[in-house]
Amino acid sequence: MLSYIGPGLGLGTLLIIIFILLLVIFAFGVVLWIPIKRFFRNLFKKG
Repeated sequence: MLSYIGPGLGLGTLLIIIFILLLVIFAFGVVLWIPIKRFFRNLFKKG
């Protein structure tokens, strides 16, 4: 059986998981931002 660890480790694990998910979402946003910015720049340049 698993022994009781306490609330600190569970909360720390939860915060680390949330942080990693936000970091992955932020990384995808940064990667996608450059083509979107280039698309809008070309769109408004022709108009």
